[in-house]
Amino acid sequence: MLTYDDQTQIGQSKKRILVVEDDIQMSKFIQFKLDYMGYEVVGDAINCELAMERASSLKPDLILMDIMLDGDQDGIETAQKIIEKQHVPIIYLTAHEDELLFERAKITDAFGYLIKPFNDRDLRIVLETSLYRHAQDKIIKQALQDARNIINSSVFVMITYDMEGNIIEFNKMAEEIFGLKRQQARKRLVSSLLHSDTDQSILLDGDPLGVHQHEEVNFHDAEGNEFMCLVVLSPFQDNHGKLLGRLLVARQF
Repeated sequence: MLTYDDQTQIGQSKKRILVVEDDIQMSKFIQFKLDYMGYEVVGDAINCELAMERASSLKPDLILMDIMLDGDQDGIETAQKIIEKQHVPIIYLTAHEDELLFERAKITDAFGYLIKPFNDRDLRIVLETSLYRHAQDKIIKQALQDARNIINSSVFVMITYDMEGNIIEFNKMAEEIFGLKRQQARKRLVSSLLHSDTDQSILLDGDPLGVHQHEEVNFHDAEGNEFMCLVVLSPFQDNHGKLLGRLLVARQF
């Protein structure tokens, strides 16, 4: 006989969960609850080594991780090592409301916490919200990657920078012309690419919400070679219209 949660997942693949818990009885209890709710328990582990091995080989959709594991490394250290190798949502289990532990856990960008003992409702809510958030994160990351691919395919230099002039994005054409890799450029100010104070005034002064077209700006590359570009400046805003900085589109003379 199907449970209510089994019925809601008909037509959908069951989400696969790895349980990392060194208390064998608690682990069995959690696995029973997950099975009843319609999830697939792909494996369990009682320490860091087993958790890492099974996370890598089983590729779960989510990991329930006890913070206090037996051995040299606790659940937070274990989670950090797993996250460094694969992007998987992790929910921490703990029997103690310890602020220091929570602060450490925040660094690993945990998707949720459960204080033991917990009830079915709490378990269901944290699982569903974590899986949903993880799915949305994947969509957003893919959208950002698609946008970056489009920008990188442009034949124009495209640079975004914030209101203080810190470079945010730097496309492939910009890399070629300035002789800088994207990661190098993102550590610099846009003013470091300019030839004079006059050029700096064009890029950083004036109405940040206005569109400035066909500005002639003198730049220099990483080796100090000077060149001129025809530049269009426009505001760089988020979905809510908040001003984040400026978008520079340029074509070399």
